[in-house]
Amino acid sequence: MLPAYVHALEAGWSPNTVRNVAPEQLAAIASDADAFIAGLTTRGGTIRLHDGCEVARLPDMIRWIIAADRPERPFVGSINLRWQEDAAGRPVTELPSHVLGHVGYTILPEHAGRGYASAALAAVLVEARIVGLPFLTITCDAGNAASRRVIEKNGGRFVERFVAPFYGPGERLMYRIELQS
Repeated sequence: MLPAYVHALEAGWSPNTVRNVAPEQLAAIASDADAFIAGLTTRGGTIRLHDGCEVARLPDMIRWIIAADRPERPFVGSINLRWQEDAAGRPVTELPSHVLGHVGYTILPEHAGRGYASAALAAVLVEARIVGLPFLTITCDAGNAASRRVIEKNGGRFVERFVAPFYGPGERLMYRIELQS
């Protein structure tokens, strides 16, 4: 799937909704594609935030969303699950202030509205239960009706409206999805 991923990056898509990481990822893939792929599942290290600061990378899972029924353009987007762990390696629900929620996802514009994000979030909820998280928080821009529908379709309950100054003045919505029955 790497060629399809590269095509999406070259077309202007970025897996990061806050900062365009496409040029960095394209350079990393061109330099060492195997190392790039391995880096998607490696724990530890640092990440660069949109303000240029480097912070410790949280434990996470990155999943590419693939459309088996679209062999000519199978890459649809990506979704990730992130969490913190205590000193014993057990998951905790608190997140650092620079992390808006446990889940982030982005779909290529030509695939929007086809249910891919809803299906991907449903699959990530299963993985979050396996990790041991009791609930997830997910945020979206207040004006992103499509993302609200994805979250609500997967059991998200509205928690609050808020502004995260680190990410700008835009209003955001926070949802919570309970994972324990």
